[in-house]
Amino acid sequence: MVLDIRTWEQTFQNLIQEVKPWAKWTLSLDGNLQLDCVALGWKQYQQRAFGWFQCSLCRRHWASAQVHILCHLHWERWTDQGQVVMRLFGQRCQKCSWSQYEMPEFSTESTMMILNKLVQHILKRYYGEGAMQFAKMSVIPEVSLEGSHDAANCEACALGICARGLHGFISEPSVCPPSYLDTESSLPQIGDMYIPNQSMNQSAQAKKAKGTVYKGSVPRRDQKPLIVLGCTLLLIFSLIVTYFKR
Repeated sequence: MVLDIRTWEQTFQNLIQEVKPWAKWTLSLDGNLQLDCVALGWKQYQQRAFGWFQCSLCRRHWASAQVHILCHLHWERWTDQGQVVMRLFGQRCQKCSWSQYEMPEFSTESTMMILNKLVQHILKRYYGEGAMQFAKMSVIPEVSLEGSHDAANCEACALGICARGLHGFISEPSVCPPSYLDTESSLPQIGDMYIPNQSMNQSAQAKKAKGTVYKGSVPRRDQKPLIVLGCTLLLIFSLIVTYFKR
């Protein structure tokens, strides 16, 4: 089933309101979300799920039980309103040399498992609710899978996320605001290439600083030799003109 964020958000909201009827939570997608780069007051959460992929070049299908999902969460206690920003990490086709990272698709069962785990984490983290019956659900493959995880074609592995393991949230926010707090830019679509804004800013600042130092370090050339040369050329030109007038 192709991911429909509106359906996901409605299902997500319904699951929360079964336990917290007055709570209002939103769910959105951000293809530039970064691990351990959260805004002040936000937390992060990760999980893995079973999903399907299709190569846009050769149309090949494959399944994976290691689809990595990253979420950033924020909750306002006094209004009981929360936000979840989610990124789904893609995988590339093994057969195509120039394949791009394809975004996963999920069955109805996998979708419910993903959202149930997310709701369980929110209820425990923000509302102090105890474990519910779906808290211990693990990733269940929908088909028989052979071999190990294809780390060479996994986007999360390429970014070093899979190797760092799953952990619920971090206490210290990043010094750079994530992309979902940038009000001047539109929300990126799923499948956008990951570009670390922090690295780009640091690189630009380094280039600017380097250019400033270089400009100030070049010694100013002495203008006197140029003046002498100009006067000499002018004198020679005057003598030539006087000679031909004769």
